[in-house]
Amino acid sequence: MARLTDALEIRVPCKPEYVRTIRRAIADFGESVEMPRADVEQVEIAASEAVANIVRHAYGGSNGDVPPVRVKCSHDQGRLTVEVSDKGRGFEPPKRGEIPDVDLNRDGGLGIILIKCLMDRVSYTSKPNGGTRIRMTKRARQAVRQATRMRVARLAGDLNTRKTDPGSPRSRQTTPRSRATHAARASNSG
Repeated sequence: MARLTDALEIRVPCKPEYVRTIRRAIADFGESVEMPRADVEQVEIAASEAVANIVRHAYGGSNGDVPPVRVKCSHDQGRLTVEVSDKGRGFEPPKRGEIPDVDLNRDGGLGIILIKCLMDRVSYTSKPNGGTRIRMTKRARQAVRQATRMRVARLAGDLNTRKTDPGSPRSRQTTPRSRATHAARASNSG
């Protein structure tokens, strides 16, 4: 599918029924930038948790006349980043390495933990009565595999040009990748 854009921003009312709208927008955006569906689904779940936390906590449970939730999506080099923000009362995020107390007998309390489990990078800023911004990044497994293959190919580049029996017609066997590697080395050394 052709990529329409590498960024998206939407604002929705701070109400539970709009979580589905945000998930759909992220799914469509992920498809437009050709992100693997399994990765996009994890981003959808993480963003849903972030928005659900805003709906529940940012404005003291009031769904009345409150500012909208803002969701920004961007895609760059195989990474899908979603930023969810509000202008609510903020919260005290757990300190690095601190495990928050969780009561498994009640609903909720696992949002940030779940987000951190699903995403590759999570950061948040929150100020008392100044709102909260959660930035989540997911690197496509496809991009991880491709980067790994490229590293392996670079390491194997020297192996692809190993000499065999000088009398053999295959005495210097090369591949297009190894030829490109050697051409790059030659241009850098001169």
